[in-house]
Amino acid sequence: MAIESIKRPKANIFRSERWRQDHRVEHYSSPPQPAPTTCKIAHTCGSCRYINSSYEASLSEKHEQALKLFRDAGLLEGTSVARAKPSPRMLAYRAHAKLAVRPAAEAVLKPRMGERFAIGLFQPDSHRLVHFDNCPLHRESINRLLPDLKAELEASPVQPYSDEKQSGHLRYLAIRASHLTEEVMLTFVCTDDSMKVLLKAMVLRLRQKGHLLVSVHLNVKDDESNGIFGSTTKKLAGADGLRESLCGLIFEIGPTSFFQVNPWQAETIYRRVEQLAGPAAPGETAWDLYCGTGQMSLLLAQQGFKTLSIEENPQAIRDAEANRERNRFHSEHGPHYISGRVEDLVGHLPTWADSPGLIVVNPSRRGLAPMARELLLEGLGRRLDSRLLYVSCEAETMVRDLEELLRGGRKLRQLECYDMFPYSGKLEWLGIIQ
Repeated sequence: MAIESIKRPKANIFRSERWRQDHRVEHYSSPPQPAPTTCKIAHTCGSCRYINSSYEASLSEKHEQALKLFRDAGLLEGTSVARAKPSPRMLAYRAHAKLAVRPAAEAVLKPRMGERFAIGLFQPDSHRLVHFDNCPLHRESINRLLPDLKAELEASPVQPYSDEKQSGHLRYLAIRASHLTEEVMLTFVCTDDSMKVLLKAMVLRLRQKGHLLVSVHLNVKDDESNGIFGSTTKKLAGADGLRESLCGLIFEIGPTSFFQVNPWQAETIYRRVEQLAGPAAPGETAWDLYCGTGQMSLLLAQQGFKTLSIEENPQAIRDAEANRERNRFHSEHGPHYISGRVEDLVGHLPTWADSPGLIVVNPSRRGLAPMARELLLEGLGRRLDSRLLYVSCEAETMVRDLEELLRGGRKLRQLECYDMFPYSGKLEWLGIIQ
C-alpha cells in the first residue's frame, strides 16, 4: 500500500515498524512495450539518450542513476522509495516542441540541397543545430505540420536567423498541440514584427491544407539573452491560447506559458498531489509555488484549501486567473494569484497565508533560489504539522534544495518518480516531506 494522503501524524509514528509495513515501496506495473523504434539521427542529435534501446531498461538505468544522488546525499535514510512509474505513452508524447531555426549552412545535419532553412534542436551543451523533418517523440499533429510549414518558409522572403551574422528574421518555432484533439498553437519567434502580414498569409494557407491552427502568435525577441521568448507577443490569428483539459478541469494556455510536455503523465502526477493533499481542514491554507497556469492550484481549491499561488511569468498568471473563472472557482478559497518571483516575496505575503498547512512547490530545473528556500523554511517553521510536496524535473537541484530544507529536523518520508520524458535522461520526482 502506498501513502494515500499525508495526515498530521502523532509523534514518532513515522519511525514505527507498523508505519514502515503499511507504507512499503509501491511496485508499479509497466505498460506494454512499444514497437521497436529506430531514430536514424539519434547519434548526431543526442537529445534522446535511449531512443533506440529498450524502454524498460532505459527507465531502470536512469532511475538508479538519479537515486544514487539522493542516496549519496544521505537523504534516503528511513525514506520509502517507490519504483519509477512508466509513462502512459512512450512515443508521440511531447505535446510541445521548441525548435530553433537557423540557416542550412550553419546546421550540423543539413536539410536537402538547395534549401535555406534548418529546423530542429541544438546538440546537448552546444549551439550546433541538428535539422530533422519529424521526431518519434513529438505529437503526431506537430510532425504533420512541420514539412508544410518548412515548405512555406522556403518559398517566402523570411530569412532564418544566423548566430554567426546576428541577422535574419525567424529564430524559433514553438508548436504546442492539444493532447486530446488535433488543435495546434503556433508561435513564430522573430527579431522584429516586419514579417507580420506575410506570416498571417502563411497561416491561412496552412489552414487550407488541413492543419488545425487554432491559435497563432508572433513573439519578438530582439536581444541575445538566454531563453527562447522575448517580452512582446502579438496574436496573428485565432484564439488567445490553446484549449486543454486535465483532471476534469479546462484550461487555456497562452503562447509563452509553461505547460507540461507530457500531459498524459502530468495528469497522473497532479492526481497524486491531489490525493496526498487530502481534504483541507476548515480555513486551512496552502501555497502553490511556481504555479504556472494553475492546474495544481485548482485541484487544491477543490480540496477546500484557501490557496495562494505564485508565478513569475505574467502571461501564465493571466492564464491562471482566466482558468479559475473558466472552471467556476468563485468562492473565497480562490485560488489567489500573485505575479512575481518566489524569492522576492519573503516578508511580503498576505497575513492570511503566512501559516500554510500545505506547500506544493514545482520549480524549473534550476530549482529554488536561496531566498526561495528561506521562504519555504519560514512557512514550514510556523506549524509543526505543515507538509511539503516537492515536484521536480531535475534530481541534482532537488537534492541540493532538500539538503537545506531538511536541516530543521523534517524528513523526506517518501520519494516517488514518474517518467515524464521517456527515452531521455530525465525523470519527474515527487518528494513528500514532513
